[in-house]
Amino acid sequence: MVHVAVPDIEWLHAFRMDRFSARREVVSFRSSVIHQQTSSRVPSPLDGTGHGEGK
Repeated sequence: MVHVAVPDIEWLHAFRMDRFSARREVVSFRSSVIHQQTSSRVPSPLDGTGHGEGK
């Protein structure tokens, strides 16, 4: 099992192909994508319409 953090899905695909597809001992691989927010932003307050303050 390998855990990696990547900026996007295309990077994950390239990583898998570059690192694993050429290895004879790897007969298959499967990916599970877990989205995780690494920064916490405070959303702007709703204005009653559900669109935030700036319309």
